[in-house]
Amino acid sequence: MMAAGILAYGVSVSLNVWIFSRMTANNGQLLPIRGFIAAALSQIVDTLIFITISFYGVRPIADLMLGQMLAKVVLSAVMVPLLVMAVVAIGRRLDGTGEASAAA
Repeated sequence: MMAAGILAYGVSVSLNVWIFSRMTANNGQLLPIRGFIAAALSQIVDTLIFITISFYGVRPIADLMLGQMLAKVVLSAVMVPLLVMAVVAIGRRLDGTGEASAAA
């Protein structure tokens, strides 16, 4: 299971970065949605790899995979856009490029 976790994590993180970098938009438009799509797809692949390596032949894996994928996609839909918007807001505040400094 440790090897399955390491392999699944490595592949999913690489896939996440690859997908996100391929979905370009001007000036960060749709950034939260791009982040969600990349995270959701990479989490599905993570689940496929981990569950298959860890449990194939030991127990039925279809329902386990479906439940894990659903939970990860829902969590990505809720958390990733919020985290992206929070990080962007913090970055703008630190850079002094937020709306408050533009109005001054």
